[in-house]
Amino acid sequence: MTKTKNKENNAASEVNAGAYIRIILALALSGLAELASLFFIQPLLPVLAIEYEVPVSQVSIILSAETAMLAIGLLFTGTLSDHYGRKRLIIVSLLLGGVLTILCPLANSWALLVTLRAVIGLSLSGIAAAATAYISEEVAPVVAGIVTGYFVFGNSMGGMSGRIIASQLIDYVSINTIFYGFAVSLILVAILVKFLLPASRNFKPTENLNVLCVVKGAAAHFKNRHLSLVFVISFIIFGVFTSLYNYLAFFLKGEPFNISHANAGLISFSFALSFFTAPQAGRLAEKYGSMNVLRTLFAIMALGMLLTLVNQVVIFIVGAVIFTACFFGCHAIGLRWVSKNATHARGQAVALYLFFYYMGGSLIGFINGFVFHATGWHGMTGFIIALLVVAAIVATSLSGSEQKRPMAVAPMK
Repeated sequence: MTKTKNKENNAASEVNAGAYIRIILALALSGLAELASLFFIQPLLPVLAIEYEVPVSQVSIILSAETAMLAIGLLFTGTLSDHYGRKRLIIVSLLLGGVLTILCPLANSWALLVTLRAVIGLSLSGIAAAATAYISEEVAPVVAGIVTGYFVFGNSMGGMSGRIIASQLIDYVSINTIFYGFAVSLILVAILVKFLLPASRNFKPTENLNVLCVVKGAAAHFKNRHLSLVFVISFIIFGVFTSLYNYLAFFLKGEPFNISHANAGLISFSFALSFFTAPQAGRLAEKYGSMNVLRTLFAIMALGMLLTLVNQVVIFIVGAVIFTACFFGCHAIGLRWVSKNATHARGQAVALYLFFYYMGGSLIGFINGFVFHATGWHGMTGFIIALLVVAAIVATSLSGSEQKRPMAVAPMK
C-alpha cells in the first residue's frame, strides 16, 4: 500500500514539474515577445531623430507613447483577465500586437508612426497582468516567487534581444524589415502559448464588467497601504531604468568614448543577468524580507550610476551592468509583493502596479530627455539617484510591517 502511494506521489510530482516547465516556457516567451516588440525602437532613436528630423530632446516621445498607452491599457486589461481568463488574454494580445506591427511600414510620417506604436503598446498591455495573476493562481506559493523571477527573465531577454537585434541590423536592413521581423515573432509566440500554457484550474471569473465595480475595486487597492506605496516604487524603478537606456547611446557617442550606436547597443547583453538576479531576488525576499532586499538593491543601483560618471569605458559598462542586474531583481520582488498582498481581483492589482511602472518609464524617461539636454549625463545621474533615495524611503516605511502582516496567497487546489 505504501509503495503504491509513493508511486502515485512520484507520478504527481513529475506531472507538476512538467506543468511548471511548460508554464515557465510559455510565460517567459510571451514576456520576451512583448518587450522585444516594444523596445527594439530604443536603440534606433538616434537614427529616427535624423531620418524624421526630430530634436534629440524629443525623439524619445515614441517610446514614451508606447509605454504610456501600455500603462493606460493595463487599467482595463487586468480587469478583462479577471473576467475572460489569463491564457485567452495573453494570446489575443500577442496576435493583435503582431498584426499592428505589420502596419508600421505603412506609416509615412513621424506623427503617424508614433500613433501606431502607441496603439501597439495598448494592444500588448494584457500580457504582464494576466501572466502574473496566472502564476499566483496556478503555481504553488513556495515556488511562485521563483516562477515570477523567470517571467521577469523572459521580459529582460525580450528587452535585450529587441535592443541588440535592432541595433545590429539597422546598418544592413531597412527599418521596415525590422518591423516585419518582430511582427512575425509575436504571431509565432501566440501560437506556442496556445499549445504550451496549461489551462487555468483555479481561475474564478468575475461575474461582470460593470464600470462602477471596477472603479470601486481599484479604489480598494489604493486603500491597501501595502499596495499603494509599492505603486510609487514601481513608478520610480522603471522610470530610472528607461532613462539610462534612452540616452546611453547619445552619451557614449560623444567624447571621450566615441562609441557607435551599434556597439553601445551591446550593453543590453547585461539583461541576461536577470536569469540569476530575478529568481535570486525572489529567494532572498522570502528569506530576509522583500523591502529589506529592495533597499539593498536601490543602494547598489545608485552605486552603479555613480560608476558611469567615470570617464573610462570599462568602468562605465560595469556601472551600467550593475544597475541593470539590480533593476530586474527589484521588478521581480515588486510583482510578487503585489500578487501576495492583493486581497481581491489580483489581476487588477497587478495591472495597477504595472500601470505606474510603465507610466514611470514614460514620464520620467521623457523628462530626463530635457534633463540630459540641459545638464548632461552628470545632471541626469543626480536626478536618478535622488529618485532611488525616494524609493528606498518608501521601502523603509513598508519594511516595519512586513513581518507583522500575513500575506494573502492563493491556495493550490
